[in-house]
Amino acid sequence: MQATAGFFVIDFILRPFLKIYQKMPIMIFLILLVIYGLIAYLVWKSAFKAEQQY
Repeated sequence: MQATAGFFVIDFILRPFLKIYQKMPIMIFLILLVIYGLIAYLVWKSAFKAEQQY
């Protein structure tokens, strides 16, 4: 139920950017690359931080 609500929220937020994506797909790709890179960095950092505490 919460995942479905999350998909609807994401769809509601991202829908206006779909027209921009059609005009500048490279720019949107780079933005997504940065966002997913930050998420991956935070996950990587938290994984190693947990190992160093033990």
